[in-house]
Amino acid sequence: MNLPAKLLLLLALLYSTLVTAKSADKEAPLHIEADQVEMRERDSISIYTGHVKITKGSLKITGNKIIIKSRNGNLQLIKIQGEPATFFQLNDLGEEVSAESFQMDYLADNGLLELKEQALLVKNQNRFSSQHIIYDTQKDIVKAGINNQISDDQQPPRVKITINPKKPSTPESTSPDNQAK
Repeated sequence: MNLPAKLLLLLALLYSTLVTAKSADKEAPLHIEADQVEMRERDSISIYTGHVKITKGSLKITGNKIIIKSRNGNLQLIKIQGEPATFFQLNDLGEEVSAESFQMDYLADNGLLELKEQALLVKNQNRFSSQHIIYDTQKDIVKAGINNQISDDQQPPRVKITINPKKPSTPESTSPDNQAK
């Protein structure tokens, strides 16, 4: 198998590990667009630069530079840089998960999406913004707040959250018009 085919296979493996991802995305073809690509077979690294776009079904990732690392043929890490970099995907419930930050890391082993520097995560119409956000795609857990890189004399940035109330479902049988009949 040639290097581009190996790297595409690795990318496909990454996206198939996203448990909360739309099931149909697993079967969708992977598309990558970039101004340049550098593939280092010995180091198991591929580097995509310049208006990078990755799509696979509902999944969309964009960035200025995306680095994909693997070990022993298994995907380990995707590093995404942008101004900002973006991530979007639908889950099986049709809910949108989107994110943006200047740096993102996706750790394939444990399904963690780490957003660094001006991070924003929007899930189920709820917004989380912070300098640092970790989203566990397998357990559907969001953690936001300071990381350990803030010195004691600095005021840590605050986490900002907007939670929208769920809209109540109103079946026809409980509407006032139907109760009068």
